[in-house]
Amino acid sequence: MGGSACGLRVSRESVLIGVLTDEPTSTEALYQRVGYATLAHLGLIPYETFRAELAKLAAAGLAERHTADDGATMWRSRP
Repeated sequence: MGGSACGLRVSRESVLIGVLTDEPTSTEALYQRVGYATLAHLGLIPYETFRAELAKLAAAGLAERHTADDGATMWRSRP
């Protein structure tokens, strides 16, 4: 993912929606999928901040979350 391309600014929401798929994925795996450079650009390096942004997507109906058997929070795009 890149911070900005051709001068276009990307939002936290668009980046996070872009890494969600229909397969449930852990918060940690999504954090790694976004990548450090993009996390830094968006101010999402603190894990709690990253997780809070995912929770905002779920609250807005743009993502689904559930707790896996091992206690991990899993996220996926809305069908």
